[in-house]
Amino acid sequence: MKVFLFDIDQTLINTGGAGLRALDRACRKLYGLENAMDGISPHGKTDPAIVREILRIKLASEAPEKHEIASVLDGYLAFLKHEVQDSPTYRVLPGIVSLLNDMAVRTDVMVGLATGNIELGARIKLDRGGLNPYFSFGGFGSDSEDRTELVRKAAEKAAYNNGSSISPADIFVIGDTPLDIDAGIRAGFKTVGVATGSYSVEQLLASGASLAVTDLAQGRDHFFRSTFME
Repeated sequence: MKVFLFDIDQTLINTGGAGLRALDRACRKLYGLENAMDGISPHGKTDPAIVREILRIKLASEAPEKHEIASVLDGYLAFLKHEVQDSPTYRVLPGIVSLLNDMAVRTDVMVGLATGNIELGARIKLDRGGLNPYFSFGGFGSDSEDRTELVRKAAEKAAYNNGSSISPADIFVIGDTPLDIDAGIRAGFKTVGVATGSYSVEQLLASGASLAVTDLAQGRDHFFRSTFME
């Protein structure tokens, strides 16, 4: 059994900045804070970690409480659906639907998520692109603020659904940032870099990716050969 755990933002879809706008709106409503995401990079981070960084840097809160982070994320969810639905540049990234369709008909493949998004946010983002049905399980930012731990949780859910353990060598973490790759490596799994975000193939390989492709349309054959023949 092969298990493929996908990141969402800039790996499966590009929301056109919907999540950033929703977080900005939540922080404006709760704290009167304008442009909360200015100077803060979200790439490869979990939603709770991003909110913690906002509160620490922008509001000088050295140790934000869990309830403070939860309040921001609740506000974020309230704005996210509107931002995603109205985003003029939302798109499913190249090759994704074809790849997922091919995986869906195989009996030797399980497909899940390993994303820093909290689960409700992840589902909102995927819904517009019709991608939710492909992903029955996953590890999310709502499972753990730590990226490596949520990857492990996704793998545990895969093993549970499979009814037996799965070799780490058959689990692939797929993402567009070095933090995605690092989390997969730390969890003990293979990693696939997809250069559809802010990082190049060369940068993803340098971060330790087992393989990297430009996107999952151009790199489809290389992806399948490398992951299924290992």
